[in-house]
Amino acid sequence: MKDLPADNTCIKSSFLCSNCKRKLENNEISQFDLDIARDLLEIEAKYPSLEKASLYRTIDFGDVVIFIVGKGDKLRYNREILKILRKKYDVSYLILVEKTKKIRQIVESLISPGKLIGLNEIFVPTGDVEYKAIISKIDKDKILFTKDELEELIEEISTQIIRFSFE
Repeated sequence: MKDLPADNTCIKSSFLCSNCKRKLENNEISQFDLDIARDLLEIEAKYPSLEKASLYRTIDFGDVVIFIVGKGDKLRYNREILKILRKKYDVSYLILVEKTKKIRQIVESLISPGKLIGLNEIFVPTGDVEYKAIISKIDKDKILFTKDELEELIEEISTQIIRFSFE
């Protein structure tokens, strides 16, 4: 794999260097990130499409696991790879979100198959920027997450504050 949350050697050996240990202690990565990365390295021999793929982070959200992957890497994680990982970690859904600063792409990945109607920037008096995402009421039942869960996930992935409304 091209990029992983920790060094290949640390992932394969399960012994962390000082840099990777610091990342783990500072919660930049988790043990779950390391476990998934180790499994992906093992699967890579059977699925060469993973050789150019990246995995930056994972978010374990109950029955849903979110992979933060590199630009264009969604296609490299084929159905068979996702099926193997879902079965191994006993999760219902694996969602792939490309690492980007574009909040719209992150939101659209998390609400799929729902559709984003609009995304507005809100400039707050403190000088910060927040966002308001508008989703159709019709799509509310199609989305895996509640409004609060979406807001929490977006903030964890992008550090941006976003408010959702269904209209």
